[in-house]
Amino acid sequence: MKSKKITALLLASAMVFSLASCNMIGKRDRDDDDERIERTEDEETEKTKETTEETTTEKETEEETTTTESETEATTEETTEAKREEFSGKVVDFDDMHFFVNGKKYTLGKSTLKEMIDDGVPFEESDLKKLDQKIKKNQRQLTGGFRIRLDKFWSALVYVMNVDDDEKTLGECVIYRISVPSLTENYKNEANLTFDFPLNLTMDELVKAAGEPEGSNKSHYDGEKYHTDTYSYKQKSKKFLGSKAFTFEFKNDVLNKIELDYIP
Repeated sequence: MKSKKITALLLASAMVFSLASCNMIGKRDRDDDDERIERTEDEETEKTKETTEETTTEKETEEETTTTESETEATTEETTEAKREEFSGKVVDFDDMHFFVNGKKYTLGKSTLKEMIDDGVPFEESDLKKLDQKIKKNQRQLTGGFRIRLDKFWSALVYVMNVDDDEKTLGECVIYRISVPSLTENYKNEANLTFDFPLNLTMDELVKAAGEPEGSNKSHYDGEKYHTDTYSYKQKSKKFLGSKAFTFEFKNDVLNKIELDYIP
């Protein structure tokens, strides 16, 4: 009888221990599940945060890009609107044929080559080696002019003439011609060579200011890649054989060359 009681007590103790173990295991499992759930929620929160940050960054980038494009378009529109006003001044004046370099006025038939050199006009050094060459009376330089350096690969040319009765050096002679080619190449005008009219004078502005040239003084040429229109305005010289002349050459309707000749 006593042994049966002991056996019953042992069985009861075993059952209690087993139930306690199950409870502990269940609690540990629940704790693990809770930890996994919390970890999963944290990971999802972190991912959501990263996604939000990426979305925000992309949105800000798109806004910045849009702003930059808008600013660029606005700048382009401002540049287009900043075109100069239509020129309505005088172009052809046979009594005062001149040009400017750095704001200083030089008049054909009056200003000498030496004067320009003394003023610091940037001539090509190799051209200045012929300054002391002699030129006879009433003679003019037809080739080998003196180059005014406007840009590294762009120059204007001036030519001299001896209008006196004595022999002179080239440096002592007056300027009688200036030629400015290749205006359509958009070089930098570092010497700031200008006229009373703009260097991008249009054909319409020229005709309005000076009228249509007479007869053969207006010509047209059609090439394969370009066409040219030349407008010359001339006045017969009184002392020498020849003419005073303003000549404008347009390449594809854009002013490409200017040439002024003064023959007294």
